[in-house]
Amino acid sequence: MDYRYNMCNSIINLIQNTIMDITGKKISILGAGKSGLSAAKLASFLGADIFISDSSYKVECEDYKNFENELGQHSERVLDSNLIIKSPGIPNSIEIIKKAKESNIKIISEIEFAGFFTQSPIIGITGSNGKTTTVELVNQIFLEAGYDSLLGGNVGIPFSDNVLKEIEKGMNKAIHVLELSSFQLEHTKELSLEVGCILNISKDHLDRYNDFEDYIQTKLKIVELLDESNYLIYNKEDKVLREKISKNKFIPFKKSDCSAIRIDLNQIPLKGLHNISNISAALAIAKKYSIDISHIENTLKKFKPLQHRLEYVDTIKGVTVYNDSKATNIESMVAAINAFNQKMIIIIGGLAKKESDFLSAIRETKAEIKFISCYGESGDYIYENLKSEFNCEYNNKFSDAVSKAFAECEKEDILLLSPGCASYDQFSSYIDRGNNFKKIIVGLA
Repeated sequence: MDYRYNMCNSIINLIQNTIMDITGKKISILGAGKSGLSAAKLASFLGADIFISDSSYKVECEDYKNFENELGQHSERVLDSNLIIKSPGIPNSIEIIKKAKESNIKIISEIEFAGFFTQSPIIGITGSNGKTTTVELVNQIFLEAGYDSLLGGNVGIPFSDNVLKEIEKGMNKAIHVLELSSFQLEHTKELSLEVGCILNISKDHLDRYNDFEDYIQTKLKIVELLDESNYLIYNKEDKVLREKISKNKFIPFKKSDCSAIRIDLNQIPLKGLHNISNISAALAIAKKYSIDISHIENTLKKFKPLQHRLEYVDTIKGVTVYNDSKATNIESMVAAINAFNQKMIIIIGGLAKKESDFLSAIRETKAEIKFISCYGESGDYIYENLKSEFNCEYNNKFSDAVSKAFAECEKEDILLLSPGCASYDQFSSYIDRGNNFKKIIVGLA
């Protein structure tokens, strides 16, 4: 079999069956990160002329050098294009976006762009918390059931990478499972989802949006990506979604749906009621595709919790240590605290959102909290917020806060890092923070 002949035919068929032929078109890509470079490779493969523009001089991957490019600015060269693909981290308020709109140049996301070039079913999952765990679960369930499942989107694998893989390998039984952030949904209007899922909506990214309602409406854009023959699966137990969702073809899920699974949920490595909710969402999606319950059960038995998401680190001197560095907002922090019924010591801090009320949130948990170690730029504020009702202490340095927390632990206690804040005051990311935590714990052993 001539692979090149088959690939050529697949490209011809693809172009004939998509709504966008980009052969010879000029495409400007804003952002030379993962998604931008991935879109550039796909567009170039399909015959477009590429220009990459990044406002930073520091670009991690040097693949941008394979295309015409500029660093350190977004010049008006960007406007010499038929289409602009905007990376999700770039805000809509920058000047070049305004000029592009004034020039009536179409601006789309990398997600939408890639979607033009696949005929395979697409499942899109969004929410303020739990997206990555849920898409990983759904992907593993589909793989277990024999599908050519391709996991992508905000999870770290650009959708364009998977679409290019699908084209090059001539995959005709693929299904795409996408994690969709609010940033990605902003400029995604024509992506056609077979199933959409909203896990929850809580206050997040308010530095990006005008207010909470603006953020809610951005999340709900996923509804617009479904036609009348397709389905939205949503969390019936989420207050915001209960108020906003009311259409007939929307399928609610709730934690009690897990009763359909014939294994003890205590045997599943995923801890916490929030993960039961994530499992329920995955179950609802699998049911839509008539996947046998045995495939779901097998996946759950084998599924390993993701790093930095209630990740078991070690048991040291009888103290069980968990790393939940991904908890960058109060809601996810509370979910982690509620996952345990043992005495616990918690590490909280970093860069909090304005007017965050940690006291009210932690007060509503039923956990037996012995001590709270606060750290970082917002740690002093959090300490002042909590000290009237909780035994706590503030140390600016993360390492000092971890050491103090461990010193307060006794045998059979839980030591939990669940910061409830962004990491950027002392770390490059929640991953960096979580890895530092694990290193410190190893040193304390």
